[in-house]
Amino acid sequence: MPRLLSVSEAARLLGAKPKDVSDLFYCRELRDDLCPIVAGRRLIPEGYVETIAAALRRRGRPVRHGGGA
Repeated sequence: MPRLLSVSEAARLLGAKPKDVSDLFYCRELRDDLCPIVAGRRLIPEGYVETIAAALRRRGRPVRHGGGA
């Protein structure tokens, strides 16, 4: 089973702000069906972090690395 991350954990891996990651979901740039909200927390599969990094780059946000945890 893939490891699941919170928005904060994914942001920390990328050196990004959690708000910037959350905004990508809010604006529908990232897929809700792959990263559902469960008990008030968004669950992000570890393998989706690379996609988040690419979306942040498209928005001109700083990203530490590609995201491979």
